[in-house]
Amino acid sequence: MTVKQLSDGNANGTVLGQDSSDKVAFYGATPVDKPDALTAQLTTITHTAPGTPDYAIQDLTTTTPYGFVSQDEGNTVLSVIANLQARLAEVEARLEELGLVTAN
Repeated sequence: MTVKQLSDGNANGTVLGQDSSDKVAFYGATPVDKPDALTAQLTTITHTAPGTPDYAIQDLTTTTPYGFVSQDEGNTVLSVIANLQARLAEVEARLEELGLVTAN
């Protein structure tokens, strides 16, 4: 594996591995090459914000149609899922920026 010191303009730093086939590991793990791109995201969920967020989700109703006990519970679940989508996209972007995962 090649370690390259950069010192030109704003690109100061150290590059571990020049090629995607170079292997790197941290904290005693087995060295691996650059992982493949993550599965592409589906579209982001849109939702109506709950009037009062209700994080104590009860069992789904068992009458037709099945559903949440209240609209706020359903909207709360959708808002949590949307938040998880946004946060995971942020983590993915940071991992791509560091070169730890391949961009889609």
